[in-house]
Amino acid sequence: MISDKYLRMILPGIRAKLSFFTAVLVVSILAITSVIYYNQQQKALEEKMNAELKAPLEYVNTAVLDLENLSHSLILIEEFKIRVKEKQRELGKFKRKVLKKEGGLFGALKSFGASIGLKVRHNYYQKSVDTYFTRYLSEKEIREFETKVKGELRKESGAPIESVYYDKLMNISKRTASARIGIEAARSRIEEIEEEVKAVESEISSASDPKRKNTLISEREKLTAESGSLVKSIPESEKRAALGETALTKSLQNFFRGSYKDRISALGLLPDKVRILAYDASGKQTLDTGLLFPESSETGKKLLSLASFEENKKGLFQGKDPFKTAQDFREPENYEVGGRQYEVSYRVVFRNPGTAERSEILIDEILKSPRRWRAYLEADRKFAADLGELSQKIKSKLGELRKTGKVKPSSDPEFRNLYSQYKKIIKLRDSKLDQLNPYSEAVKTIESDRKKEITSLETKAKSLNEELTVWRKKETMPVKEGEKKFSLEEIQENIRSLEATAEEIRETLERTDAVKDDWSDSIPYQAPESFAGLRDAALDEFVFIPYRSDSNSMRRYWRNLEERKTVKKKWALFREWIFAGDSETELPKSKLPVLDSGILIRSRSEAEEWMWALDSTPLFSESEENETGGLAYDLLRKNHLGFNVVLLDRTEGLRKIRQNREELLRYTALIGFIAVLSAYVLAWMAARRIKTIIRKTEEVGKGNLEVEFPPAGYDEIGILSDSLNRMAHGLKEREEMKGELLAAEEIQKRLLPDKLPNHPGDAAEFGAFYKAMAGVGGDYYDFIELSKNEVALCVGDVSNHGVGPAIVMSLFRAQVRSILRKGERDLRRILSELNEYLYSDTPDHIFVTFFIAIYDRPTAKMRYVSAGHVKPLLYDASEKKIRELPAGGLPIGMDENSFFETTIEPRSFQMDVGDVFFQYTDGLDEARSPQGTMYGKERLAKTIVSNAEVSPSEIIRAIVDDLDGHTGKSVGSSGFSELSDDIAMIAMKRKS
Repeated sequence: MISDKYLRMILPGIRAKLSFFTAVLVVSILAITSVIYYNQQQKALEEKMNAELKAPLEYVNTAVLDLENLSHSLILIEEFKIRVKEKQRELGKFKRKVLKKEGGLFGALKSFGASIGLKVRHNYYQKSVDTYFTRYLSEKEIREFETKVKGELRKESGAPIESVYYDKLMNISKRTASARIGIEAARSRIEEIEEEVKAVESEISSASDPKRKNTLISEREKLTAESGSLVKSIPESEKRAALGETALTKSLQNFFRGSYKDRISALGLLPDKVRILAYDASGKQTLDTGLLFPESSETGKKLLSLASFEENKKGLFQGKDPFKTAQDFREPENYEVGGRQYEVSYRVVFRNPGTAERSEILIDEILKSPRRWRAYLEADRKFAADLGELSQKIKSKLGELRKTGKVKPSSDPEFRNLYSQYKKIIKLRDSKLDQLNPYSEAVKTIESDRKKEITSLETKAKSLNEELTVWRKKETMPVKEGEKKFSLEEIQENIRSLEATAEEIRETLERTDAVKDDWSDSIPYQAPESFAGLRDAALDEFVFIPYRSDSNSMRRYWRNLEERKTVKKKWALFREWIFAGDSETELPKSKLPVLDSGILIRSRSEAEEWMWALDSTPLFSESEENETGGLAYDLLRKNHLGFNVVLLDRTEGLRKIRQNREELLRYTALIGFIAVLSAYVLAWMAARRIKTIIRKTEEVGKGNLEVEFPPAGYDEIGILSDSLNRMAHGLKEREEMKGELLAAEEIQKRLLPDKLPNHPGDAAEFGAFYKAMAGVGGDYYDFIELSKNEVALCVGDVSNHGVGPAIVMSLFRAQVRSILRKGERDLRRILSELNEYLYSDTPDHIFVTFFIAIYDRPTAKMRYVSAGHVKPLLYDASEKKIRELPAGGLPIGMDENSFFETTIEPRSFQMDVGDVFFQYTDGLDEARSPQGTMYGKERLAKTIVSNAEVSPSEIIRAIVDDLDGHTGKSVGSSGFSELSDDIAMIAMKRKS
């Protein structure tokens, strides 16, 4: 107690605890709020910067693509000019010679003479004419293309490019085109030489003439030397081509610098905070906003020379897979240079967004769920193999037709038949996609949900219109008899409310209808469309070049159904042009407006070769080792143009965020201090009231139950004070009741036998035990000496516990003794008389299980009868065994005598020397351990057998001790019992 007192003095009290808890709570709340606020500000800053960057970055992407397209177009124009001359020479051998009549003045005169009947002789001459296979892009078509491209080269004022500057661009383009064609020709010639060397070596091995053999060896050496020279020339040509492309790009940048600057400024780029650098796939810089804006040139200047930044930037150009590179550099990087904070983002740029986006969708689908598309990809590989074989047959057939030069492919039945088979396989491939599309059910669900939503909205709209009609009639028509009357204001208010709801539903229906064909964010639509359209998109971008790049083309394609239909018609037109074989340079007639936005840059034969390559290449490679194989990856790599590196100076934004955070922390500290101080004051006021209650409670603990707790208000402490007052009064009443119970227990003990029977002398010994659960109880035992040779043994158990059963037990005891004093010894009559009394004078829920026996000393015979009581036990000393005596009957007070007497049956047994008779109430064998197991009759019997040699009192003492061990409670000690039932037991042992 002393240590507790000192501990209470040392340890913090409720004031300190409450203040500490308040401080922790306030600081935690404010800290969490600060973190959330800080993160929200950072997120808001990022969103703001991204929003500001979006338009300029899209424009930069478009500008880079335009530069690439213009550069590509200018070089292509020069390539066309060179190729046309080469093709004319190359295809001249396929021209057909025909006889032509003499023309000119003499030819005309001869024709006139023949027409009037004169005999004239015409002169004929041979002339080479073009066939289908000798036609290529004409110089006229190239000039038209050049005119369109030149029209795109305009200054920021809209004025056309000067001729001098344009000639400069064309000279660079010509040198670059010559280098490219030289590379292509060298590689082609190297392949031819390899074939020729193989043929020569084969001839050398079979040649027998030494002179012929030496000639062949010399020829092989010449071919090998030529091949080596060509191999050496390729790097030099590649270098010239690369230098030419760089020079052309820089010249175009310089030309468009003013346009780019005005446009980027108009789009809201902040040059002092943002700098965008564009690079091609090899790492060469193609655009830098720092060169357009003087203030932007200082943005990130120190960062560009930072070794870690350069190292990370190099990683962009080392990877061969642009998709993986995009994934690796998806998260922005943060740098701190010279006290300034920079965020660097990397964006992949593709030459043809249509092909690139579809390829990315396909790759993402396969990486996420390869099993989903496995069945279709297997079918696609089979179709690709079939189309590859068929394309070789078509190629062979075209070779035959080219040699003769007489019939164009469209007129050849075999050619048409081969392409008929080709189209069938394409159609089967498309239908297979529809059949194996894993998103078909998802699409059906989306469509079904949309229809249900539209139906529901239309139903609501119809219902609202009908209700509106009713209310509008109420506004103008008089109220009918029996109808509820509404004021004009109520009617008009209801009409306005219904009109607003109807308008909202109408707008929702319009929005739903507007986006029904929008696939922008719906993979179940985009993925199958990408699988179906990847090859056609790649073919389109190969044969047709737009005059201007359009970064929004795919966005329009996904959002607009008409756009998708137009693009698919364009794709079908290109394929039909190739399938027909009717013209090398002219598309079939079409009114598609999309064809006016660009120009056809490939001949049909070139387009056909590319179509064969696309159709015969599987979308994804079957080999698990080559995870990045297949058409999707090939096209993504082919379309990879480069990267945009965005340098974002976040110093000012982060400085503002830090200032806000510091200000928030100051306010947090102030609020926390005020909160802790307030909590301490409130805790002191509460603790003062609690201390008063504690002092009073300590007095109660010392035994003073006259304490009165002072009123403490209506809060929890006031409730506690009232509760303690009630508790004190209750304790006082309980102490009084406890005194009364102790007195009742003492009275009840006096009713029990104060001594054991002694009339039988040395013939028998007796023992008894009684323990009430609540001081007084309903269990009962008695020894009544009837004469010198007879003694009555009684054990009873009144239902329930406590004072009421104790009173019944007292009255019952008196009744038993009264009957026996009258001299009644017939056990059946004794029980009948007791039952009649108890049944008529007690409530229905009160009954008594009762056992009475009369022992006769001379005969050592025990007569007994049981009224629903537990069966008594008899220890047989001769056999050293214990047995249960028969008993039964209905408890006393439960029914009338007419039935009761039929249930009881008097019995008797003979006791031998050493035999022990034992009877008890059910509170003994039903006593439970802490684990819930009952004491039980078996354990009771074992205890009696093991102690049968000692006196009955010692037997009962042994049972009580064993019961203490089983229950873990002190049953034999004085005071109230901790058991759940009263216990009574008696024992008798015959000595002689």
